[in-house]
Amino acid sequence: MPLLNPPNILPKGMFLIARTLRHHGKPVERASLKALLQPPSLPLRKAGTNTFDASLKALRDLGLAQTDGSTVTYNAKAPAPDDMETFYDGLLACIMSDAAIGEEDGTAQEDLMAALAWWCAQDPHAEPVGWDRVQELLSHDMGATFQSFPIGNSVPWLAFGRWAVSLGFAEQQSFGEPGGLRLIPDVTRALKRAVRISGLHGTVRADQFLTVVRAELPVVDGGRLAMRWRPTWDLPPGRQAVSGAIDRALSHALLRCAEDGLLGLLSLSDASKVTLSDGNAAHPISHVEIGADDA
Repeated sequence: MPLLNPPNILPKGMFLIARTLRHHGKPVERASLKALLQPPSLPLRKAGTNTFDASLKALRDLGLAQTDGSTVTYNAKAPAPDDMETFYDGLLACIMSDAAIGEEDGTAQEDLMAALAWWCAQDPHAEPVGWDRVQELLSHDMGATFQSFPIGNSVPWLAFGRWAVSLGFAEQQSFGEPGGLRLIPDVTRALKRAVRISGLHGTVRADQFLTVVRAELPVVDGGRLAMRWRPTWDLPPGRQAVSGAIDRALSHALLRCAEDGLLGLLSLSDASKVTLSDGNAAHPISHVEIGADDA
């Protein structure tokens, strides 16, 4: 089952199911679990898969939960759902680490990953992106067939918004106002998660740091999936300060992490460098210092 369809898969719902299963520590009757988390009095969509069933199936498809007859258990090797942020760290790692993504047979999360690879090519300095702007951008980048892209209509776009915000690839400007969901393509929180997951510490060469980040987040500039999919799209120029520089989206996240004290971006005169795109300005760095702040 794709993660953007049905659109009522809720990352928060997945967390609640996972935490409840982990708390019980043994198989739980599916009917009892559903009655606890989605009581009959709760208003639901009148058509389509309901939120509990959709979220549970997403956990199963990702290998985080399993069913045996009428019972459900949480995978002992799955990320501990002690709190929502810790669960999302583990969920990000689980979603991003599947080597089969982008291959012929595909995976449950391929629709989300393709959408994120496109999203991570957008300009964080531009206006917040709503559905009206998504249509314009996709029409340019994909051509007349953009509606077949995973977020090619407004329903999966809303689902994508929930995933992007939960996993740290976007910040939400507004919701429920005229024009609906509007997102800022800021991947800073996803980068912070990747640094936590990686276990990096101390000072490392910038190119080595980026290799690790791209392995954890293959949808960002230079990552495996970005390099696989982006060449097939007609992305506009100007997303890099100079030729060969890291694009604005990933550069913005690195610079934000430096402002927050998580990273130190060093430029040693006698060392090889990579170039960040600080808006239109080139920002060369040679080393990255991973600080103690785990913001």
